Amino acid sequence: MKIVDGFKICGYDDDNAKSGITAVFPMKENVASVYVAGGSPGTRDTEVIDLEKRKNHEVNAISIVGRSIYGLKAVEGIVDSLRKDNIGFKINNIIVPIVPSAVIFDFYYNNILPDETWGIKCYKNMSQDVKIGNYWAGKGATVGKLMGLEYMMKSGQGYYKEGFGKVEIGVLTVVNAIGEIINEKGEIIAGVNMNGKIIPSQEILKKKLMKNSSINTTVSIVMTNIKASVEEMKLIAKSAYLGISRRIRPIGLSLDGDVVFSVTTNEVEEDIDTIRGLVEDIASKSVLSIWGG
Repeated sequence: MKIVDGFKICGYDDDNAKSGITAVFPMKENVASVYVAGGSPGTRDTEVIDLEKRKNHEVNAISIVGRSIYGLKAVEGIVDSLRKDNIGFKINNIIVPIVPSAVIFDFYYNNILPDETWGIKCYKNMSQDVKIGNYWAGKGATVGKLMGLEYMMKSGQGYYKEGFGKVEIGVLTVVNAIGEIINEKGEIIAGVNMNGKIIPSQEILKKKLMKNSSINTTVSIVMTNIKASVEEMKLIAKSAYLGISRRIRPIGLSLDGDVVFSVTTNEVEEDIDTIRGLVEDIASKSVLSIWGG
């Protein structure tokens, strides 16, 4: 599937580590923001696009990576590749690429650590084509860990895009939740899998059977082309999280690392509340796309 015009994407996953990295690149001047919803995020450069901290909220890339905080080492490969291409914030005679990033914890199968080569290899694969499923940053993503890792199911990264008139909105989401995924009919389609039967999270919680509340992170990137301020882009990120919360249960716990980035190439006039209403549904569908929904 193609991502929103004006953007490129790249990814890399390591078969031995069963983890990877995904990066999105706005190819034009842009406005970015972020909504940090989780209580335990692993991030870099999110302060750079905080609406209260500075006036310039333009980014060179946004990345999602596995391996928890160690994954930020892979982001250095993206940063250095951008620098070599002379892309970034220019200060005197040095280039400083702006690459806000967030991590997921995926040390389920091994403890192999990443390095800069992950980001370098990712950068070389840049295109407009996104993979959906158990790939890139979603390579090691899982769901259904409330009762322990032995009952988890594979997850991945999803993507969904819609357009109307000249407006395009796309949402990329990496789902690494402890609980379950709920489709638009209210049915549980993935979660705690006990001998082929999915045990509802509410049943687990009411019986106090939860063994794990710490491996629960969903990270999204909203891409669009509407004209918007950084304040409006933060509202869009919040609306995307509302859509994601329709599909993941439980969500927003104290040890979650949930983060939603939003970025626009700032080209098309449109009512901000119209976009917020649409992005909720698009973000929701980006989650379901991992399971073919």
